[in-house]
Amino acid sequence: MIESSYWREELRTDISWLRAKQRYKRWSEKQLVLYERKLLLVAFQIRTLLERPKVNDRVKAMNLQAVKYPKLGDKPFTVVGSGWPDDHFDLSSPDEVQLSILDVCNQLIHYYWLSTASERGRFTSILVFSDYKRNTCAYELQVSRLIELFSAFGDEASAVHGCRFVWNQKKRDYVMVDASGASALRHLVEVVEAEQGGCT
Repeated sequence: MIESSYWREELRTDISWLRAKQRYKRWSEKQLVLYERKLLLVAFQIRTLLERPKVNDRVKAMNLQAVKYPKLGDKPFTVVGSGWPDDHFDLSSPDEVQLSILDVCNQLIHYYWLSTASERGRFTSILVFSDYKRNTCAYELQVSRLIELFSAFGDEASAVHGCRFVWNQKKRDYVMVDASGASALRHLVEVVEAEQGGCT
């Protein structure tokens, strides 16, 4: 059990840091590493809020526009002697895709490769692929868009103000459905008991 208002408060602080540090006067390895570290920590916090669940349906449904690069050939990208991503992914064949917030968080948290590009004193984009995706594709994420997406989860408007809990026989537990935000007319929690019929 987590009290999500405190998590959102910390998220807002972390996101403000990401905004402020996206621009830099002088590049350094330490600055880059700390920036990538903060992105991962924010992604973990958001995934925690999603899984508890502490985010309403409107915000949970948000996506990130990304660029997907297909894998080249069958040779795997491995931890030893792999070369660089452009040796294994077709960077000349970009495909615009929409990634769910959960997919974004998982790519960052479980990254197998992550590199951040800079331009004119500013972190601009991230090339990333998780262990699960390393033999399928790589994603390019725009840092500014990523920060804007993350910001929605730090906002108090992302909180759940009304919902239903319905029995899920497969999970042998109740699952949250119809999680509404503050703007909804319904501000209550309704529990649908197992004997009344649930979802599977």
